Amino acid sequence: MLNFDEMLFTRHSLCHISGHDVTEERICQSAPEIMSELRTIFSDYSYQPLSLFVDLVDKIGGIFYEADPLGIIEKENPSQIDEYFPEADMVIWLHLSSNLTPRSFWAVWEYQFADSNPFKDESDDVLSAMYLAVLKCFDQ
Repeated sequence: MLNFDEMLFTRHSLCHISGHDVTEERICQSAPEIMSELRTIFSDYSYQPLSLFVDLVDKIGGIFYEADPLGIIEKENPSQIDEYFPEADMVIWLHLSSNLTPRSFWAVWEYQFADSNPFKDESDDVLSAMYLAVLKCFDQ
């Protein structure tokens, strides 16, 4: 049986758990040198589940939903449509902060998923395709 008090959580999972009381020690971390970079990139970010940019969250979250890079979507389960909305929110924040680059786009996935990040680095082909699709959302 799983012991909740010993579990590690991804930042992604915490976005979907309301009223969580999880200490920093119980959040999955990347290597220290990567965490230093990620903390710099996201130092002013805080997740906003009720974004003012609903259309953008829907479009970008939809891109991530269709790609499903972590293989966690059950397509027959309509309640999962918002699964990647936290990552969409981060990408919108990066764009509005004029900090959206291939590296910061990769950083979203590393920050949210740590060891579960499906992308080794920003040169991953699937990640690059998602990045280009996301950029088109901002041009509309």
